[in-house]
Amino acid sequence: MRKSALTLAAVLALLVAGVVIGLNTPGKASGRHVLVISVDGMGSSYYMNPPPGLAIPNIRRLMAQGSFAEAVEGVYPALTYPAHTTIVTGRMPAEHGIYTNLSSREAGRNPDDWFWFAKAIRSTTLWDEARAHHLTTASVAWPVTAGAPIDWDVPEIWNPNKRPAPDPLYVAHFVRPLVTFEVVLALGLPRKNSEDDGNRTRVAADFLTRHHPSLTLVHLEALDAAQHNHGPGSDAAVSALERADFHIGELLAAVSRAGLENSTDVFIVSDHGFLPVQRELRPDLLLARAGLLAVDARGRVTGGKVTTVINEGSVFIYWPEGEDFTTQVESALQPLRDHGLIYAEFDRPALDRMGADPRARLAFEAADGAKFVANADGELVKTLTEPSGDHGYLPTRRGLESSFIACGPNIRTGIDLQRIALTEIAPTLLEALGIRDSQFGDRPPLESIFKTALAGSAAPAAGH
Repeated sequence: MRKSALTLAAVLALLVAGVVIGLNTPGKASGRHVLVISVDGMGSSYYMNPPPGLAIPNIRRLMAQGSFAEAVEGVYPALTYPAHTTIVTGRMPAEHGIYTNLSSREAGRNPDDWFWFAKAIRSTTLWDEARAHHLTTASVAWPVTAGAPIDWDVPEIWNPNKRPAPDPLYVAHFVRPLVTFEVVLALGLPRKNSEDDGNRTRVAADFLTRHHPSLTLVHLEALDAAQHNHGPGSDAAVSALERADFHIGELLAAVSRAGLENSTDVFIVSDHGFLPVQRELRPDLLLARAGLLAVDARGRVTGGKVTTVINEGSVFIYWPEGEDFTTQVESALQPLRDHGLIYAEFDRPALDRMGADPRARLAFEAADGAKFVANADGELVKTLTEPSGDHGYLPTRRGLESSFIACGPNIRTGIDLQRIALTEIAPTLLEALGIRDSQFGDRPPLESIFKTALAGSAAPAAGH
């Protein structure tokens, strides 16, 4: 208890020092503003074919007054970190470098590390473009932003030695001192068991009203957690989405308080949808039996000839250059095929066509109602006793479609884009900021949603 108090006192001392020194030196604001709110795991079916009784008035109003897509096709695998990086780069994972959630490609080494750090992104981002054009930026819990050149940034990151859970003191290590001081002013001292999305919303609202950033990125994650724990469309998921809608309303109110209503385009996006799951599969168990993985007594991988990255809906398999374990891997996983538990298999050329991790040698997709887990102990197939849900599958599988809604003074009303690609969102956000860069992203912006041509003369972006 005393150590925690001393740690908190030390952090606060550093924050005050940051205020005095003035470490945060943002660029100048522009007359145009873009607010991007990602509701993690919000499949487009929630607004296209909503469950009975779902109350999401803010999302519905933005949809009715703006433009929307009936479905957004994501990236492979359909995971939070690759998808969010595509949303801010307009590139596929093979190009932007955030291939999966997990960052390690060595069997047994740092298995719980995620792609938290922005230095891993290999493509130009929206915040790079904004900085190159002297615009200000803010981000709250947006994935892969730790250490990013964002003016007001509170990244999503946690201690890999603990379960993924909000830990303000740990996050403070990766936030500029002045920004952390502002967060403390907005939220008060860290409180246990406070609603994380509520905290994220209050911080983002404070940035909006205090600084008027040109670009604000906000990531809400409670819906994702509810669907993992209780399944898509469950009462818990409905409640979590209604709460997310409430937070969207709070952010819209902050835009209004800041006097930015007439200059802010609002975008509601998501990274993936969800599929229901009734069974868990353990491919590492089979690979260990075949001598391709080494595991300890608890079934944790400690090394091996190959490496697996479990993406829940899929498993990617790696081995060193100059080696070839294709035959051994395919033979080892034959029992999953025999039970009809493999939906699809992909070799390197197929993964190349999908823009997936260039280091993966093979990928296996779990069958309907099944997901992969990393443990190499217990049963090969475990039937779950409670409803569950997951993602990480092919983005083309029904139910994995993500969301796109745009509304604001520069957005046309009633434009149904039908089905779009996730890679089209970033160039559209850049256009909304008033920047046009033909080298940014893989696809052009969604011009049809804008009332007028917004982008001015293009200038080279940082990193090109």
